[in-house]
Amino acid sequence: MRENADRFEGLAETYALHRPTYPIEAFDRLAAACTSDRRLAVDVGAGPGNSTEVLRAALPPKWHVAAVEPGRDMRRVLSRRFTDNPGVQVIDAAAESMPLPSGSAGLLVACTAFHWFDRGAFLAEAGRVLAPQGVLALVRNRRRPLPILEDFDRYIAERSVEVIDYDERERRKEPTVRELMAESEFMTARSFTITWREDRNCQSLVNLYLTRSTVWGIVRQIGLGPVISDLAAICERHGGTQVPIEWETTVKWVQRRP
Repeated sequence: MRENADRFEGLAETYALHRPTYPIEAFDRLAAACTSDRRLAVDVGAGPGNSTEVLRAALPPKWHVAAVEPGRDMRRVLSRRFTDNPGVQVIDAAAESMPLPSGSAGLLVACTAFHWFDRGAFLAEAGRVLAPQGVLALVRNRRRPLPILEDFDRYIAERSVEVIDYDERERRKEPTVRELMAESEFMTARSFTITWREDRNCQSLVNLYLTRSTVWGIVRQIGLGPVISDLAAICERHGGTQVPIEWETTVKWVQRRP
């Protein structure tokens, strides 16, 4: 929904620098699953282009990529990122209403963005934009449990005035495979998971959390300095050194019915 884009105004540069990317293997596998003859891929809720960059790299040159993003700040960074790449078009639009012809896309992805959309309206719009047998994929990076991350998340959950049930919010960030299968426009849903790892130091981990809109809700209450100090103190309690984060990139995908 377009109004949710306002939550990220002013965060685009930080988001581009500190949010993790996605393994190219995920998009390689999705491209291989596309049996439609349409060669348009749509990245919905593209943000500053972290996902778009990997998607573009995974697709053959004959594909064109439309990066759909309603947020002005995110779109500014997104447009700058692909200024010299004619294979990527940046579009100012919401996920539920895209200015793309019906049946024009062979692949449509939403990467760690689905929970901001109106679920029913987005799935209906995806069904309209996708060509028959086109692929819809919902991609999400998950962090495997780690004590320091659990303490960071507990800090947010205890202070957030925007989220009543933080754990429930995390669970609802994506539909289940069963829920996707219930959509009449699509065929049987499938999923796969790719695991990978990155090491972050304390500052890098704090910067990662500063890309989250729930953290900025707390910043607006108590200020940026206190939030950074509190998160740094958590790091110190856990040793204040390198943090090995193990990620799971989960992909749930369906094909549009013929």
